[in-house]
Amino acid sequence: MNNLFFDNVKISDTDISFEQIYNKEYIPEEYIDDIKKANLLIIPNESFRDEGDILFPETTREFYDYIRENANDDIVADIAISDDDFQRIELHSAVITVATIIVKNAVLPIVTGMISAFLYDLLKKHHRKSEDTTAKVKIITEETKSKKCKTITYEGPVSGIKEALDEAAKDIFSKD
Repeated sequence: MNNLFFDNVKISDTDISFEQIYNKEYIPEEYIDDIKKANLLIIPNESFRDEGDILFPETTREFYDYIRENANDDIVADIAISDDDFQRIELHSAVITVATIIVKNAVLPIVTGMISAFLYDLLKKHHRKSEDTTAKVKIITEETKSKKCKTITYEGPVSGIKEALDEAAKDIFSKD
């Protein structure tokens, strides 16, 4: 596997793809056609603490609402689970964990900016400082033509997330 590390960011190859997600048991069959239209799909953490749970971080609903309210027409967002099966985990940690997302590479630069803006809005709402607050973000991106997939993982201060994700998103598939 190809791995790159810099400024709180890890980029690695992955075999997780949109097609693989579509075949997960938690995908509601009645919504699969709508889910397949998404180029930004929020996916759960599977087997949290080895208990087989399908859970989302506590800020997932806020993040999803933020994306839907602020995204331009290029972004089609959805959550890969039915409302009835949606469960979130509250860890009450100083770390803000953004839900794992899978995106088409074409919209990655837009999405990284939206993640950063969401985190800054969340900090403002909770009266926290960006340099004193840590964020965890995991983005899986799929290159449209080759279907290659990479994972970008960021864990560090919110104050550095925009620059780090923008740098990671630049020509991510040309490093192969």
